[in-house]
Amino acid sequence: MYFGLLLAFWATPNMTVGHLVFALTSTLYIIIGTQFEEKDLVSVFGDTYRHYQKRVGMLVPFIGRKKEPHK
Repeated sequence: MYFGLLLAFWATPNMTVGHLVFALTSTLYIIIGTQFEEKDLVSVFGDTYRHYQKRVGMLVPFIGRKKEPHK
């Protein structure tokens, strides 16, 4: 979801100053928000979410972190 929003904010044929400011502030808002969300998800789901974090990237899921070996 975050990747889609970032793509929508930055994909423009004409980058005006106003759109650049919008894209930068929106990106910053998403990055800060994800830090709070990930902290809350760890407190709710614990180790299950920590394992998920190790496998899946925060903003771009398919360009992720190291994959865990299958058990």
